[in-house]
Amino acid sequence: MMIICFVPLNAQEQVDYTQYHLNPVLINPAAAGLHNGHHMMLNYRNNWSSFNGAPRAYTLSYDGSFMDDRVGLGLIVSGREFGVERQFRVRASYSYRFGSDDWSWSAGLSTGLERFSLSNEALTNPLQDPGDPLINAAANGINYFGLSAGLFGTFRESFFFGLAAPEMIRARLDQLDFDDDSSLDAFQYFNLLLGYKLSVPEYGMVVEPSVFVKRLRNIPFQVDFNILARFLEDQLMTGVSYSTGEGDRLGFLIGTRINSVRLYYSYDLSFQPLQDYSNGSHEFSLSILLNNGK
Repeated sequence: MMIICFVPLNAQEQVDYTQYHLNPVLINPAAAGLHNGHHMMLNYRNNWSSFNGAPRAYTLSYDGSFMDDRVGLGLIVSGREFGVERQFRVRASYSYRFGSDDWSWSAGLSTGLERFSLSNEALTNPLQDPGDPLINAAANGINYFGLSAGLFGTFRESFFFGLAAPEMIRARLDQLDFDDDSSLDAFQYFNLLLGYKLSVPEYGMVVEPSVFVKRLRNIPFQVDFNILARFLEDQLMTGVSYSTGEGDRLGFLIGTRINSVRLYYSYDLSFQPLQDYSNGSHEFSLSILLNNGK
């Protein structure tokens, strides 16, 4: 079944992060350099953890600010496994920041290469016809080029928003005979992040509610509602997230900061019948933030 489903699945190039609000450059190239320093994050996500061949994703990201924090540069390397499907992706981001004392805006672009392929298991499976041209071609890899754009802004370092058009340009780099949707209208897919940071000094706490609206390739319209609470200058963080739309779920987050290192863990529960047979989904992140001059 995983072999048969490869063709429709290969278009789901977006990794389904739940910790995007901790590192917005994962979903928006304009957020590169947002931290006014140099930021690295290692992320791992395991969906439906009790199933063999369940989706697993690995991401290593870097972004930094340059030229008096006006220019942001970023690089994201990610891998994804789903049954016999394999994906590898590299993205480079550029952003430029401008604005006034109250408003700070940035516009960004990212370009990347992604490769879809099948594992050796697909070719050695006894149920597979050795002469199947579709599977044999897919095993050699399907390559794409993509271009994304975005805007990111903050107001008085409290209100923030981000609007991105992921893969607004997408083109095949090979001549394999697959039916896909690589010819797309610009802005057919998008994501929108809105949030506010509310300081509660009497409790040493910062509360950060946010809303994330997205429509991605082969993923129906979905809305996430997040609440993140930070205590003692980020030495303790906790949060709750609820997603509505296709694949409703409830997620919980906990994190801590030790000097420049931050650790995060999320656990998701699905409201779909699949949850009766799954141990849920897990996501881990290790983040290092170095400010300029340190």
